[in-house]
Amino acid sequence: MPQSRRPPPSTASSKGKHSKKSEGSKQRHINPNINPSTGQAQYNSNANNTKTSKQDGTNATNKNIRRKQTDPRVLSQFKAILNTFQHTFSHLFTPQLPELIQSVKQSLYLRDYVAAFDSPEKLQAYAVRWSVARALAYFEMIAGLDIGVDYDNNRTLSPSSNSWWWSEDVTRNFSRRQDKLSVTCIGGGAGAEIVGMAAAYSFLNPPTATTTSTTTEDKLEEGDDKETEATNEIGAAIPASGGLDLTFLDFATWAPITDSLYATITSSDSTAQGSISPKISLNNAEFSARCYQQDVLTPLSDTTTSSMASADVVTILFTAGELYSQSPTATTKFLMSLHALTKPGALLVIVDSAGGFEDLDVLSKKNKPETGSSSAGTQSNSANIGGYKLGFLLDKTLTNHEQWQTIASQDAKWWRVPQELKDSSGYPLELENMRCLIRVYRRNDDH
Repeated sequence: MPQSRRPPPSTASSKGKHSKKSEGSKQRHINPNINPSTGQAQYNSNANNTKTSKQDGTNATNKNIRRKQTDPRVLSQFKAILNTFQHTFSHLFTPQLPELIQSVKQSLYLRDYVAAFDSPEKLQAYAVRWSVARALAYFEMIAGLDIGVDYDNNRTLSPSSNSWWWSEDVTRNFSRRQDKLSVTCIGGGAGAEIVGMAAAYSFLNPPTATTTSTTTEDKLEEGDDKETEATNEIGAAIPASGGLDLTFLDFATWAPITDSLYATITSSDSTAQGSISPKISLNNAEFSARCYQQDVLTPLSDTTTSSMASADVVTILFTAGELYSQSPTATTKFLMSLHALTKPGALLVIVDSAGGFEDLDVLSKKNKPETGSSSAGTQSNSANIGGYKLGFLLDKTLTNHEQWQTIASQDAKWWRVPQELKDSSGYPLELENMRCLIRVYRRNDDH
């Protein structure tokens, strides 16, 4: 089954099991009285009283709530992410797009992945509908931007111990390193990773400019007999870091999607075609990317193992739960193999839908049906250990033998689309909030 291709957490069931009577039962309803950019309660203009959000535990009656807004620099990068997708797939935004998206959505709901992605147009439709919000979230999470601007007090809010999404270690890896950063993304072919990571890298590593000083004496030496004032001429921008190298491993044929987005990002035109709106822009000397077709629950190719061995960061974003749902045994085996596949000090980032796989059933060894018995090939209720949460399984598998150290852990953290972006982006499709489970591990040294 294709990895990481289920609908985003905001549209997936938080129970793990649900009825197929209505697709609406899968959607998570966001309280309209919660400010999406801050998670804080706000007054409803159509009501005299305010409501308390049970999801976020905030109360609008608190008069000391601070008004937090998105940093303008971050908002600008958010818009550049949207422009990158719109520019790359501009041909797709037609009156027929909603029908195409609905077709993909229905196939995903039925877990018919062959039908969901049986054409290039469907792959593109998935990218523009669901990968965009994830790209926005990944940018903010990597850049460590769980902060904003407190305009009431005219100051920028500083990072705190709770503001790092994927840990300070991840942010530092993406920022100002002398050698090239190598990242391998498992289940990362649908476009969110390439755009989100490129956006974070360009944000954290703004290019420096070569500056040359031209004086009156210089002009005279060159034969110019006209006196001129000293001027500074800004030369070509040079990268501020060693570069970014991305490898995507996915079950489906997503290479055309990542290739198209890579072409947009590395295009010499820094603005979206036909618009003055900027896009994410990196040059191909500092940014490289490729996508390989690989089911990680099957034997790994030499190319895959090589990319894992050289990776400074390995990500499994909205994929781990899907892998467990396909095969708990194979997924556990793969996760346990990551220590041997990666180098000491490598970071492993796992993000998934919080509560999306609350009742993962793991087959009990002592209750496995014997081969040849009438119950072989089936799972009885007595053979399942229900109620395992994804976070517990990840921690138990990865840290039990002290092969990985947990450096960041969140069981349920909201990422919300800033209201300012919703109001000003002009993006024609819905951008959804996400309630995330987050784990970041560091590989320990070999003993």
